[in-house]
Amino acid sequence: MSTPELPTLDLPQDIFLDIFDAAPLRDLAPGEVVISAGGKADQVFNIVSGVLRVCRTGTDGRRQVLSFLFPGNFVGLTATETYFFSVEAVTPTRIACCPRHVLDARLASDPLAVRAFLNMMLRVVEDVLDVVYSLGQRTARERLAVFLLYLRHWRRLTQNLANDRDPRLADIDIPMSREDIADFLGLKKETVSRSFKELETDQVILRSGSHHVRVLDLSALRELAGIRDFASPRRIARSP
Repeated sequence: MSTPELPTLDLPQDIFLDIFDAAPLRDLAPGEVVISAGGKADQVFNIVSGVLRVCRTGTDGRRQVLSFLFPGNFVGLTATETYFFSVEAVTPTRIACCPRHVLDARLASDPLAVRAFLNMMLRVVEDVLDVVYSLGQRTARERLAVFLLYLRHWRRLTQNLANDRDPRLADIDIPMSREDIADFLGLKKETVSRSFKELETDQVILRSGSHHVRVLDLSALRELAGIRDFASPRRIARSP
């Protein structure tokens, strides 16, 4: 005897983010710290505009940029009472700020919000694994190609560009410094600059200053990166 198919339930995307609807806004200058490693984890934030970087500094003073955060990204949640990472503004940035206990109360009162929150956290893990996979065992040029696809991916998401062939995706803004890029990719700053020059010489990209490139050959960029794009699921899973 066959088992009847169970009904499915579609969840609104990240419905718990309604905690930020009336939350106060804070404007940040480039370099301004939002979260300090070791500080009390009593606030959560949602990015309205701008770019943030998440980083940690070792006991030897060397910094590792763990990720960059873009409009719509949620940040500030930890499993402990203190933050284990630092978050700083890369560009002029506006964030919505909410006490952690407000989020806790929202999740405690609504099982659907809990499910949406869990899905968001799983997407974060998938994004991190996507980047780790994409950067592993690659040359400097290949890592830079991965990084440019990473920025292209986030441009597509933040601007809701559904068509992967949208001509606007050829233009990539690079708001972070060469030092930020180097600390993200595990390279020296000079190596990053040299790799940009090599990609331009090979007519894969065309640079326009330090903070903008145009992708001339997307297929070549993807071949260098060894990936088509960052492909982790961007949708809420359907529950049984």
